[in-house]
Amino acid sequence: MAKNEIYARHGYIFKNEDLYNYFMGCVRYHPTCEAKDFDNSVLNEYEKANFEILASMDTF
Repeated sequence: MAKNEIYARHGYIFKNEDLYNYFMGCVRYHPTCEAKDFDNSVLNEYEKANFEILASMDTF
């Protein structure tokens, strides 16, 4: 969920209904970018580093 929070901060529109509904309940979430159009270059250095750490911890 933490990885998705990083994307949500940048308006990523989630295809997964559960994730979409969860973030729609968050006041600061403003869905503006379709998944196909999302560009990771919008992530700052801290978000990129956090994403890499979180990705390395994935057990799925």
